Amino acid sequence: MDDPQVVLRARVRELLECGAVNAAVGYAAGSAAGRVRPALIRCVDQVARLVLNERCVNNLAVYLTRPDVRRMMPVAMAAIPSAIKAAFVLMQEHQIPSDGLVLIGLTLPGAPGGSCCVLPQRTHGELLQWLRDNELKRELLPEDLGEIARLEAMTPSGRWRYWQEHFSRCIRCYACRQVCPLCYCERCVAEKNRPQWVETSPHGRGNLTWNLTRAFHLAGRCVGCGECERACPAGIPLMQLNRFLAREVRDCFGGYVPGYAFDGEQVFSGFRPDDPDEFFE
Repeated sequence: MDDPQVVLRARVRELLECGAVNAAVGYAAGSAAGRVRPALIRCVDQVARLVLNERCVNNLAVYLTRPDVRRMMPVAMAAIPSAIKAAFVLMQEHQIPSDGLVLIGLTLPGAPGGSCCVLPQRTHGELLQWLRDNELKRELLPEDLGEIARLEAMTPSGRWRYWQEHFSRCIRCYACRQVCPLCYCERCVAEKNRPQWVETSPHGRGNLTWNLTRAFHLAGRCVGCGECERACPAGIPLMQLNRFLAREVRDCFGGYVPGYAFDGEQVFSGFRPDDPDEFFE
């Protein structure tokens, strides 16, 4: 079997040499042994920097909406499944053009196939079908929702104390926002002061508003990559909020799971007369 890292480098080299892309976003060796970091590959001479191993877990789609990367499009991106899904959501939201991105699909240990692999699928349509065949069945499994069920079994006052305790540790560093590929507003609502929607100091009221506002802004959009929770220095279980909203969207809107389409409307970007409205009652 070909070394997947060699395959990845060959794919990027091919795209750069034929002029299909102007740059590629991938992973390179980090400053500490065994670590990886994002890398922007702009010429063939830099392709040898690319690495592929089990540590390549960061969702690189976060860079696709950066102005400097947009100006380089078309670009290629080494994309684990969560990054493919995030890229598709960005296409749905018209943040990146579908012809401005070449996705090189990757799998890591623990995914279908069980090892690092460069997917043979090359077009968006082929990658979408691969996602539906391999990843959709892994969404919102009972083990993912078990903690939510435990919280729902609490009394309202118990849940309030639970989240108060977690949100009290928030230092408002916005690391969760910075690593999220779908938090791309040029000016975040948390930074607006005319009027001020979210108090900026790290105290209970402002922390609650910020964390809930962010979660609701991702409803029907979050692809479940977990970058927000991984980056949080305070250890706040942000994915509990994200998974709860993802479950509600799935159950209320015909099984909709974000990231499994790259065109058409999302659940909250359109209106249909037969949309469920039980929550008005």
